[in-house]
Amino acid sequence: MAKKVPKIWKFFSKKFQYIVIFSLGYNCGFRPSPLQKDPIPGPQIPAFDSIPNSGEYFSEIKKIPTGFYIRQVYLNHSNKKEMLISQLTVSESKNWEETRFEGKLNLDESGKFFRFRPKLCRMFTSKNPGDRWTLTRAYECDHFEFLIWKSGPDDIRLTPGPEGEEEGILLKKSRSSNISQISAIILKADPAITNIWGIRLSRVRKGAKATLEKQDGRKTELNSLKTVETTGEIKTEKSNHAEPGDMILYTNPGEARPLAL
Repeated sequence: MAKKVPKIWKFFSKKFQYIVIFSLGYNCGFRPSPLQKDPIPGPQIPAFDSIPNSGEYFSEIKKIPTGFYIRQVYLNHSNKKEMLISQLTVSESKNWEETRFEGKLNLDESGKFFRFRPKLCRMFTSKNPGDRWTLTRAYECDHFEFLIWKSGPDDIRLTPGPEGEEEGILLKKSRSSNISQISAIILKADPAITNIWGIRLSRVRKGAKATLEKQDGRKTELNSLKTVETTGEIKTEKSNHAEPGDMILYTNPGEARPLAL
């Protein structure tokens, strides 16, 4: 004779089945993919002009135990709505390594800041400054999203940072730069030869005028020795007092062209 199961046990048995099914669904496929996640919340930005100007922006040079790293943002919303984030790391173990996030800008529906989801990320390496870059890795990275807004007359804020910094990073452009010039930053100052870096250095033409702009705004004309892709060399003298973090502005001869990579 079959043993009767109390109604109370049947009730809890069904409840347990529902709990198991819900748990499996939540952990095995009901959650949204990270690639389909909602846009990250926008920053609290004042109502005044907060859209950054087109141009080239640089972060501070950050030291690490074996070298240093720096970031640059190339932002062009004057015609092509394009953007590129580049990070340069110089160390004894990895030599020179550059990572680039490339893609298109989208103006947020609030009209106060840009959203940037890169379509492609690429990593390059070289042994010395002035060498051509060697592509070591390329991968899709449209699951990343960055917010960009104007945080000062010549400043932008990028959130999060390329290494996932939740507080983001601050980047600055030269005080006197304009979209027809090419910007670079001094990485290492030497009594004779100074190493520089900039996303658009490959666009420097023969006969271009190079101007050193100190962080306090003082300017001095210099001689450009060479540029190879995103690195270059400038001839400096002790009287110039060039220091890491100072800017170099190139003006190509002839008619100025609009900002473009």
